[in-house]
Amino acid sequence: MVICYPGLVVYREENSRMNIIQNNKWNRLFVEAVVIVAGILLAFSIDAWWDENKKSRDERILLQSLLEDLHDKKAKVAEGRRYNDAIAQAATRLIQIANGADSGITEDEIDRLIGDTWWYNAAYGWNSAPMTSLFSGGLASLSDPVLVQRLAKLHIQMARIQNFYRLDENFHHDTYTPYLLANAYMPQVTNPVEHQPGVPESPYVFPRFKLDSRKKHSELIRSEGFQNMMIAKLDRVQDTMAAFEPMDQQLDEAIKLLDTELAN
Repeated sequence: MVICYPGLVVYREENSRMNIIQNNKWNRLFVEAVVIVAGILLAFSIDAWWDENKKSRDERILLQSLLEDLHDKKAKVAEGRRYNDAIAQAATRLIQIANGADSGITEDEIDRLIGDTWWYNAAYGWNSAPMTSLFSGGLASLSDPVLVQRLAKLHIQMARIQNFYRLDENFHHDTYTPYLLANAYMPQVTNPVEHQPGVPESPYVFPRFKLDSRKKHSELIRSEGFQNMMIAKLDRVQDTMAAFEPMDQQLDEAIKLLDTELAN
């Protein structure tokens, strides 16, 4: 025989309903917690994706600007080689003429050769925004370690060239120009100068002077002081020319790597 107590039955039903309500509450809290955590993780994932995407875009922009800059540098090396070679040839020929190698040369030709040696390398020409940006923090944004190594090596070589340019510029301003101003007739020297050394297709815009008298610069170039100036000028120019030698290969390697990175 089973004895049922009405109060006990009611208690059990109430207890069952409370358990269901409590379970539903915990289930709801659990679902809410899962949704919150999932939202946070999704936000972090989106931020990470955005940062990675932005980094990739920034790297590509930097790579493209570097590629254009290195093509400009390659053209600058070719121009600099012709320019400095023409100056070196003018200085060498003046020394040879001073020592009797060409007795039939005219005063105008001598003036033109002196004018060629009066040109110099300007140090600012090797500065560029992409390279400055790269080595002021942008290097860390590049993902290819081989490219980073090549660009760092190239940067060192360009710094060497810029240093030789600076030495030539200082020699021009501090030594050679004061010497010429004191010893040569500069209007006569500048009159035959029609273009930049090594670039005959580029006219050099300079006023022409009417000369009331002429000076024999053939006598000037025979002096010990002038020939010492030519030796010093040659030293500056030949250092610059030697620094150009590894640049072609280094530029080609860096350009090839940049092309590969941009193609990916």
